[in-house]
Amino acid sequence: MSKRMTIILATLAFAGLGALRPAQADESLELRAVVHATSVQTQDVADVDGHVVGVVRFSGIASFQDGSTATTTFVGTIDYVKGSGANSTYNSLTFDDGSVLWYKTTGMATVDGTRTLVRGSIAVLGGKGRFAGAKGDGGFTGARIVPLAAGADLFLDQMINVKK
Repeated sequence: MSKRMTIILATLAFAGLGALRPAQADESLELRAVVHATSVQTQDVADVDGHVVGVVRFSGIASFQDGSTATTTFVGTIDYVKGSGANSTYNSLTFDDGSVLWYKTTGMATVDGTRTLVRGSIAVLGGKGRFAGAKGDGGFTGARIVPLAAGADLFLDQMINVKK
């Protein structure tokens, strides 16, 4: 084999090594987050009876179908009339390996008897570690079984489609 052919083959083999590594596959995360309100600050708006806007902070544990867990926190805003209305949050999931996934939710809350039901959409903002450069989307449903106040508990079932 000629020296030139050897160099060409070596170059092609080196360039092709990346093709031999598996591509980072898209990942679907299904989780239940059980969170606790650590801060709730509201302001009466007074344009209609029961209208409040506010800022909230929750933290807790996310549990995945494979039995693994992550810590989860979010800060958000609410715009509720008698407990129902729009909400928006910025969330983080922090895993044992140090990886973090950041995402935003946009949703609605609806009072249903003594519960408040929530549902909405998720937009992945990024991350670090195994989620570096992540994008994606998803959705959530959940419920708060007591009125919104510091100490209130909330569960959220989330499906997040992570694209890397």
